[in-house]
Amino acid sequence: MADKADVTTYTVKQALAAKVGDHIEIAVETQDGTTLKLKATADQLDALVGDLETILDAEEAEGEAA
Repeated sequence: MADKADVTTYTVKQALAAKVGDHIEIAVETQDGTTLKLKATADQLDALVGDLETILDAEEAEGEAA
């Protein structure tokens, strides 16, 4: 991934996904009105979903422990 100095952080307002040919496109609108389109393979998105599930499961476990 890029050096942190080269990364801009956006807050998501809305995101949509669609299968286009052999890849998946995710369109993201940010709170400041910036629009991004991301292209990814199914394998890349499977890895991302795994990461997100791990994060959400950990947050849920922390909430139950409290």
